[in-house]
Amino acid sequence: MGELLFDAPHALRQQGRAPREMIAARDNPDGWGVAWWSPGEREPHHYRTATVMWEDESFCGASQPATAVLGAVRKASPSTRLDSVNNAPFVASTGVGVLAFSLNGHAFHESCKERVLGAVRPGTLLVGDTDSETLFALLRDRIAGGADPADALAAVHHVVAPGPEAYVNLLLVGADTLAATTWRHSLYLHHDELGTTVASEPLDEDPRWTRVPDAHLLTVTADGPTTTPLEGPR
Repeated sequence: MGELLFDAPHALRQQGRAPREMIAARDNPDGWGVAWWSPGEREPHHYRTATVMWEDESFCGASQPATAVLGAVRKASPSTRLDSVNNAPFVASTGVGVLAFSLNGHAFHESCKERVLGAVRPGTLLVGDTDSETLFALLRDRIAGGADPADALAAVHHVVAPGPEAYVNLLLVGADTLAATTWRHSLYLHHDELGTTVASEPLDEDPRWTRVPDAHLLTVTADGPTTTPLEGPR
């Protein structure tokens, strides 16, 4: 796990401190988090902190093996608290197992905030005040209604219905689940016989990194990755 988070030439820590393709900011200094599944386990470990990732000396899991990992650095959206409860990944049990979720972008943009908040089921408990946690609640509701996780992710994208003003990539990971959407933010895929890695920017210079097309849904199954256009509401 340390390779993904710290050790690769452009690992998550470096992407947080000096992103190459980030549009809306120059760095991600408002904390970070990671969820990971140890071999043979269905429940993930979960770590979140408001400490800057490249200054954090508390995380002790880098040497642990993992079969699935979701790590995220945070650039806080306007008017949200600098608190670990607002940091991705957000983790919760669903009808298809425990899932971890992250948003790269801003779903509380003035062009879509009212629509997103209007879709939240009355009585939904939200611990923090971020768009990320809100979207995860919408996602879980759709899974509870019987939707496949990837279809649920696409459905939440269409709730946001981002326009050209917004940047919204969604990422969902479970013990055997990986799905993502792209909307005006970069996302790259590396797939080989050892596994699949999805990242905002390539972790190294390996030529097998490919960019996921914009406005697409990426799904990864035992048969490998597939991408489909995000066309029409769901």
